[in-house]
Amino acid sequence: MGYIFTTETRLSNKDASGIIEYAKQYAPDFGLIERYVWHYITSHQGIPDKAKLNTDIQNRFGVTKRTANSAIYDMSGRYRALKELKCTECSQYRQKISALQGKINKLALTVNTMKAKAASNQLPEKQLVTYRKLKKKLFYKKQRMQKYKDRLARLESDIAASRYTLGFGGKKLFDAQYRLEENGFHSHQGWLNAYRSARDANIYYLGSKDETSGNQMFQLSANPDGTYRIQIRKDGQFVSGKDKYVTATCSFRYMNAEIRNSIKDHSRPVSYRLKIRGSKVYLQAIVQLDMSIRPIVTNMCDGAIGLDFNDGHIDMAETDRYGNLVNTTVYPLEYHGTGTKAVNEMRTVIAQIGRYALSVGKSIAKEDLSFIRKKARTNKSTRTTDKKYNKMIHTLDYSRFEDCVSNMAVRNGIDLVEVNPAYTSQIAKQKYAGTRKIPVHNAAAYVIARRGQGFKDKLILT
Repeated sequence: MGYIFTTETRLSNKDASGIIEYAKQYAPDFGLIERYVWHYITSHQGIPDKAKLNTDIQNRFGVTKRTANSAIYDMSGRYRALKELKCTECSQYRQKISALQGKINKLALTVNTMKAKAASNQLPEKQLVTYRKLKKKLFYKKQRMQKYKDRLARLESDIAASRYTLGFGGKKLFDAQYRLEENGFHSHQGWLNAYRSARDANIYYLGSKDETSGNQMFQLSANPDGTYRIQIRKDGQFVSGKDKYVTATCSFRYMNAEIRNSIKDHSRPVSYRLKIRGSKVYLQAIVQLDMSIRPIVTNMCDGAIGLDFNDGHIDMAETDRYGNLVNTTVYPLEYHGTGTKAVNEMRTVIAQIGRYALSVGKSIAKEDLSFIRKKARTNKSTRTTDKKYNKMIHTLDYSRFEDCVSNMAVRNGIDLVEVNPAYTSQIAKQKYAGTRKIPVHNAAAYVIARRGQGFKDKLILT
């Protein structure tokens, strides 16, 4: 079974000034190629003649076959991802419509019953006020239902016609041209420069197992001191006589061993991506590892590690073989959102948890946090408890947590068990937080660890 990993490092001006300069000069050219490929793929409904397209790119832009393949592969992947996203959105809207229709039917039944009484002046003043509020509520729910149906119809029409659009610079930045001062721009030219920088911020180098070090255009070679030597083959207008390569040095903080082994294994492709963010350039290494031969090195014979993910922290609880509490730890998370700092912080914390799990030889148990269907079925609510729940399932970045934990577990051969999240916090508060004098979130992690081991803790209803 192949498992694809991506790790990222920032290129420093001291060790990689040549590549940073080349990336910023070459990115607009590669961006133009990718937009051309995207137009070709969409015009052929996602089924292009790749050989014909490759030849066309070489002749039109004066680049190598491998560069053309990289652009085609990258844009084909984005097309498939966007298509899958549209299908997922359709499924979510169908679920929203189904959930909202049930609420409308229930509310309509109440309104119709009260309507008959109101028509014959049988409703007291207080109930009459309630009736009018319910009528208004029913009207707005029907309006929302129509919006969902219209959006679903547009999505289904786009999917049927294979009509997909992709904003390379981002929709938010594109729309900023209509409100320049509000978005911090003094002129349209300033906005245009920013938009072009965001649009042309990606260079992709497709790997192949048949090529040296798994990649013909972009190669890493391991140095004895743990760093890597980068050699990029120039392309297009930047090739001049014997000046065909640009070199630099870099290092990887994460997955260093996997990258080192991959570039030594000539049967394994390694792809790379240069990402430009403002004045900084980042290198992403994308490797595919065979995880079928990697054994699971942890078990639950001697206990488990339970994880409870919350806003601002991850709580851990360790148990012994009998389900008794051994240890608790809180790992704070300072950063939020989708920024690089938040991603790196999450990876660092999860890696730390993984190292501890390996040191004690215990498997990890976590809640099954697949909230996609619940998010899809969640509509607006006026009740405080429902509002808090809606905010919780939509703001916490469960997908990042899930990805980081699963990737870490696979890389290290750690057995990962997902348990039903029902009532973990209530049971923790009711049974363990007070008796063991621990915070409720640590107690919830303790319940998760016990549940992963097979112990059953029941909520006592009062």
